[in-house]
Amino acid sequence: MYIVTNRIEVPAERAAAFEERFIGNMRTNLPKVQGLARATLDRPVDPAARYKVTMEFESESAFETWHDSEAFRASHAKPAAGNPSAPSAQTPGSEAKASGPEHHIRIETFVGGRE
Repeated sequence: MYIVTNRIEVPAERAAAFEERFIGNMRTNLPKVQGLARATLDRPVDPAARYKVTMEFESESAFETWHDSEAFRASHAKPAAGNPSAPSAQTPGSEAKASGPEHHIRIETFVGGRE
């Protein structure tokens, strides 16, 4: 199993639109991904914290294939200008520092291999 975790900073006023767009991308693009066992989107309990996305691949090569795929490009395409669902861009050096446990609420799960 090869697990990839991303943290996404989303301003509170954009959270609902972000979730809708992200879940739509998960439902549209993830069924096309060979070797993806599971993907989750977790909402932070603390609005100042980041969303967490976890993807579980059968192997590192399955992740690399996904990373180089059209489905990846479609999922990561920039939204139209002015789209409130776009996550905020991070500036270099603005990464969050660990300050203790993170608490999230799971809001979407994709499980591979289901037709």
